[in-house]
Amino acid sequence: MRKPLFLLCLLAAALPAHATDNAGTSLTVGVEHSTGDYGQASDTTITSIPFTLKLGSRPWQFALTVPYLEVDGPGNVTRDLGRFRGAGTPRHTSGLGDIVGAATRTFGFAEGTSLDLTARVKLGTADESDGLGTGENDLHLQADITRSMGSLTPFATLGYKILGDPPGIDLNNVFYLALGASRKLDDQRSVALTWYGQQKAVAGGSAQSELSGSYTVRFGGQWRAQFYGMLGLAAGSPDFGAGAFLTRGF
Repeated sequence: MRKPLFLLCLLAAALPAHATDNAGTSLTVGVEHSTGDYGQASDTTITSIPFTLKLGSRPWQFALTVPYLEVDGPGNVTRDLGRFRGAGTPRHTSGLGDIVGAATRTFGFAEGTSLDLTARVKLGTADESDGLGTGENDLHLQADITRSMGSLTPFATLGYKILGDPPGIDLNNVFYLALGASRKLDDQRSVALTWYGQQKAVAGGSAQSELSGSYTVRFGGQWRAQFYGMLGLAAGSPDFGAGAFLTRGF
């Protein structure tokens, strides 16, 4: 098994620590890298450079993400689903990934509790013939709840993915769940630990389970940098992953 590359370049703006960080309008770019065998004889390595524009603030926020992908492996794996088809032909390819649009409505409650409801549309813009995606459109529905308890903020996510079927493949719609907590170290720095799990999307495939930790630092008033590492706990997840992001708020 190849070791993951952990030397990542910061390009210019980043994703929030979790879905409930409604900081207002921002521009994000980052680098994510993962590698794993997904239950196969050879590894698949995926590098993503996502550019994200977020508009608005509580209670409504909208986001558009356009990623660039580089994939080295059998061509039968996507990061979101794991292995979704039979044996593929080894290849090294790159290009536009799946463009994703999202709308989030936030509801605030007493005792520092908030609920985010998000609808996310994934457009099948990644080239399926090159192994960059399924080539189909998906719809994700997601609920995030957080509870602020001083410096500690537990959070939970429950979501459902309605997956488009590529030719000759019957994908299952899947539930996914995330549980975790973030902790403020001071006014500028915070850390978070998250577990993520997802049902298997195809017969003969595998469920996903992974554990990630992140470190976020704010600086210069409108800037935020985030770094994370991920460990896969199931065959449907990559074995290792890492990412670095930088956000500019407006």
